[in-house]
Order: sequence, then structure tokens, then C-alpha cells
Amino acid sequence: MSDTVTKVGLAKTGRRRSNVYEALNNIREEITPKVREQVLLKPNFLSSTNQLASSHVDAMRGALDFLMSTPEPPKEVIIAEGANESFSGEAFQIFGYDALQAEYDIPIRLVDLHEETEWVETKVFLSDRESETVRMPKTVLDCPCTISVAIAKTHDACVVTLAMKNMIMGTIHKTDRIKVHGYLSHGDRALPREAQTININLLRLSRFLRPDIAIVDGTLGLQGNGPGGTNSVQLGIAVASGDVFAADAVTSKAMGFEPMDIGLFNYANELGYGTANLDNIEIIGPDVGSIAIPFKPHETAELQLQWHDEESSEYLAAD
Repeated sequence: MSDTVTKVGLAKTGRRRSNVYEALNNIREEITPKVREQVLLKPNFLSSTNQLASSHVDAMRGALDFLMSTPEPPKEVIIAEGANESFSGEAFQIFGYDALQAEYDIPIRLVDLHEETEWVETKVFLSDRESETVRMPKTVLDCPCTISVAIAKTHDACVVTLAMKNMIMGTIHKTDRIKVHGYLSHGDRALPREAQTININLLRLSRFLRPDIAIVDGTLGLQGNGPGGTNSVQLGIAVASGDVFAADAVTSKAMGFEPMDIGLFNYANELGYGTANLDNIEIIGPDVGSIAIPFKPHETAELQLQWHDEESSEYLAAD
């Protein structure tokens, strides 16, 4: 269990780009040392057509503005995602990411992770606790500084889907993603066993794919039966931290959820992977209670909250 006091930047400026910049700027001293010559930004492209469910290009601009303001800006930025799209690069094109390459004085490379050629395998568990392997991309694993740029959204198995889950589920091999849920096909998914399994697997994968910096764009969030859909919430904030679990915890609280009630965050806090207990988090910016807007949870949220597995310690252990 982590007792470290962790800083989280919180901003509410009225605009998405400045929200992200100010959230990062609020914790500049903590995160500037993490910036390297090569930086990878990981958006969330759940859909190539639904902007609400996918990272807005202005959130990337806010992150890039901050990176360019550091004493030693990166020499290259990779924006990498394994998107749900009908052809390679569709989401980059539709959401206007191509324009970024002409706006900044550093090379910006747009990478479709579906075209990755080098993968590293690791183990996850299915709902019956038989083991399976999933593949993680070398492009992400080898990058010296990774930044998850997520959206404040509800989810159909994890209650919320934020910066840690974004980094994992959008980078591992597309055909392996259903295994993280604990199944080999979407038709077999069943709660609460799915919740008991996915939280274990996400924690395991976080050992390798935990981002160096986390950003959650909550300017316009998604509520109800996420992670897709069109039910929006004008939360108006952005959250950032060098501890992804702390960023996700603060965002969860702003969405009206108790972070320690969520499986992934509870496991991470108890095992010392990060800080999710709000008592150990210092928020730099507005008081989270003053800006919180309760999100409508997914209709299956009660089952999702039954994530506790009596044998979880056996499967959470590193091997």
C-alpha cells in the first residue's frame, strides 16, 4: 500500500486546450523531469467517427504546448494508437490529427499500432483462470516517455475508463483485447465474473504499460452506457499527474465515483503501483468537490462493482 503524497494537477479554464496545458503546468516541477527526447502520446480512438468517445485533437495541442514549454523539449513526438477504424489512419484523418505536423517545430509521427511488427508477450487470465498470452507493442514499450491522453468516460466492465486503461487496451494487439476481459469472444462476456477478471488483468498489464504521465480530458465527458455513445457531460476539466492511478482517482471523484470502490484503483493502491486513495493525493487547482458533476453510471454498474475475487492475490502476483 502506498502512503506517498502524490500531486495531481486539476484545471477548469473553459477551453479544452488550455485545460490540458494548465493541468500539466500545475505540476510542472513533478513531470518536467520525465520528458525525454522521444515522447509518445497515446490518444483514445474507440471510434473513428464518434468524437465524444475519442480523444480530441485540442487535447493533444494542450499536451504539445506543454512539452514545447519545457527546458528541453522532445526532439520527436509519436502519436500512437490501435484505433477502431475501417482503414489505417482513418481516425487521425477524420479527427484532424494530420494538421499537428505543420503546427509544431518538432517532428510528429502518427503511428497505427495495428502495423506494429515487433510484439512482446505476457500472461493474462481468462474467467476460468486458465492463462493466455497477449502481445504488447515494442514501439510503446521502448519509448522513454509515454503519455496517456484519455477521456472521462463510464465503462461496461470497469465502471470508468480513464488514463491507465486507455494506455493498455488501445496498444495491445487488437485480437488479444477480449482476453483482458477474460474471454475469447465478446459473446461470452458475463458480469460480475468479467469485472473480477478484467481488473486483475489490467493491473498485471500496468506493470509494463503504465504511462510516465497521465492526462484525462474531462472537458466533455461521456456518461451512461459507455465507453461509446452520445450521452455527454460538460464537466469542463482536465486532470494530469505523473502517477496515472492518482490522475484516474481524482477524475473518478470528479465524475461522482469513489476511486477506492473501483477494482483496478483499489488493487494498484494496495500493491503500491500508484496512489488512488484521495487522502494521499494533493490536488493543485480547484477543489475537486467544487467542480464534481455526478455521471450517470452504466446500467450494469452494480454488477461491475462486484469485482472482488477471493483468490485475486494468486493472479495479481508477478511471474
